[in-house]
Amino acid sequence: HAGLERGSSVLAEALSGAACAVHLIGSIAPRKGEKFEDLHAGQTAELIAACQKSGVPKIVLLTALGSDSDAASAYHRTKFQSEQLVAKSGLQFVILRPSLIVGRQVGSRDSKLVSRYRKMIIEKSGIPLINGGANKLQPVFVGDLTAALVQAAATSIADGKTVEIGGADVVSMRDFVCRLMDSLKVTKPIASIPSGLVSLAAGLLEMFQSVPLVTRDQVILACQDNICKENGLAGVFALEPLTLKLALQSYFDNVERHETTAGRS
Repeated sequence: HAGLERGSSVLAEALSGAACAVHLIGSIAPRKGEKFEDLHAGQTAELIAACQKSGVPKIVLLTALGSDSDAASAYHRTKFQSEQLVAKSGLQFVILRPSLIVGRQVGSRDSKLVSRYRKMIIEKSGIPLINGGANKLQPVFVGDLTAALVQAAATSIADGKTVEIGGADVVSMRDFVCRLMDSLKVTKPIASIPSGLVSLAAGLLEMFQSVPLVTRDQVILACQDNICKENGLAGVFALEPLTLKLALQSYFDNVERHETTAGRS
């Protein structure tokens, strides 16, 4: 308990004098013993309390496309819980809901999902896809998402809004993996695995692996589309989404935030 109090105190001290807090914490693959509620709602509540204590007037919260109170996955339900905490905090806020985040500008960190597929493509003889990868995605370049985050934090353009963020291309998961293979100049066969069978295996993995290779909640996510009803990247932030081809190329080239004629005056 004392450790938690100390952590909250350090967080409040770090936020002192800040005009906005940007909250990025979350995971699609919690470690064994971790709960989505603690990772998403719990840590958001702690940040809100620290902002209120330090006088930070605004929070920009990054959640996920598909977040909803009655979502099938615990991941999306708890992301929605974090959204509700921010919206009811009394602070100024912006909520951004991206689809799958892809690409790289600095460092070596990556989306867990993309990282796993890159590793499988390089190391395995074939690529398993739940239900053949029929679910649709709208992958967004990390540099585009960052540009939207900067605007959300530094301006009032999206204050009080929940904004969906997607890329230029809507693709199936199977097509995404094929394009990822193309970017790596590798061709491997794809195997379709029934979701029910993967869910049974995932239950066993959750029992024995500290970070399961796949979870039952991830199986639920893999059976759903993840595309924008309205892409706020262009509509709210006036940013032209980078194509998926160029976003994937950023793993090999340094792709900066590209200029667009759609900028606001």
